[in-house]
Amino acid sequence: MTQLLFGRICYMPVAPCHTVVQHFSLPLNESQVEAWATEQRSVLAGPVTFGLLFCAADALPHAREILEIVRIYAQTPVVLGCAADGLIADSEEMEGGEGFCLALHHLPGTRAHAIHLEESLLLEGGSSGLSRAMGPLTASANAWILLAAAGNLSHDSWLRDWDQATQGRPTVGGFTGNPANDSTALFCHGNVHSGGAVALALEGDVTIEPLLSQGCRPVGSPWTITRADHNIIHQVGNRPILEVLRDTLQELSSDEQQQARGNIFIGLVMDEYKASFGTGDFLVRNLAAIDPQTGAVAIATPPRVGQNLQFQIRDAVTASVDFEELLKQRLRELGQRAVYGACLCDCIGRGSSLFGVSNHDVGVVNQFLPEMPLSGLFCNGELAPVGGRTLLHGYAASLGLFVAKK
Repeated sequence: MTQLLFGRICYMPVAPCHTVVQHFSLPLNESQVEAWATEQRSVLAGPVTFGLLFCAADALPHAREILEIVRIYAQTPVVLGCAADGLIADSEEMEGGEGFCLALHHLPGTRAHAIHLEESLLLEGGSSGLSRAMGPLTASANAWILLAAAGNLSHDSWLRDWDQATQGRPTVGGFTGNPANDSTALFCHGNVHSGGAVALALEGDVTIEPLLSQGCRPVGSPWTITRADHNIIHQVGNRPILEVLRDTLQELSSDEQQQARGNIFIGLVMDEYKASFGTGDFLVRNLAAIDPQTGAVAIATPPRVGQNLQFQIRDAVTASVDFEELLKQRLRELGQRAVYGACLCDCIGRGSSLFGVSNHDVGVVNQFLPEMPLSGLFCNGELAPVGGRTLLHGYAASLGLFVAKK
């Protein structure tokens, strides 16, 4: 397969017969799922390394049954997955969808291991507790898929311990469901869990190459944080941050001011040694709360005094171009390394509500990797590395490419 990248023709091999993806509607037809799972064993180039299962709300009562079918008829004991606010299957994004999506992966020379981690362990166990729970995987894993239940884990402070336990291996994933409607189910092997997180490790000849598109562009000038308390920013440049934000918005064009309504964010600079900052250089955070009396702003991640920030605007054009450019760059970096499939964790704030059309993000992937099998879900928070750290993101697309190691 050839692909036009950066004005020249490049060969980007998508290995055939290594991943299969299928969406199933309800009512559940057990025979149909059994037949499909059985057939894929002859379609794939080898035995199933692991399976992924994502269920919409209507399919959750059947989750254990589906897991059993996959484990028996696809002959794979390793299955990971979760509840989803929307499903992704190949070239289709089913926002607020129904049914369930199954993906089976044969990754040559690769072993998959899945584990469920209790919420208490993630919040209180520290990196040593996580290391003990993961055992030898902390040293042998190439990369991880991490799916966590929304609720008490919906912040990124515990991810420092995760990175220490996994020795900084690449991690992609997201937060599942909505605790308000009991849709936080997590799947590991044949079990359904209501909390904590499930993780899948790959070791051997295939790894996960992560790609994160946050879809925001910086506006105004960078500012240095001069006063902060935990997750509350009081001052930047020795001025109340809310005052600086108002001045920044007033300096924008009328079109930009319109775009900024409900779409203004704070970007924390991740690499302070860069001379200038552009799209992709920031950890983007919502303005969680604003105090008009003190001029302070709260965000989800505690910043530090002396750290630089810049206000950000999210819009469809920026989000689209950012995803395309990042994917082109990553494919150029991968060169001739074979791609075996992918998993996409997309924010529920993307999709048609942002782009005005359906299937935008899968369309970008298919544009540069045509006919590549793709599965995934719409999340309530996305996980991907930035600056060597696994972080929680919002309004982002977190793409994990299953790629041959160097």
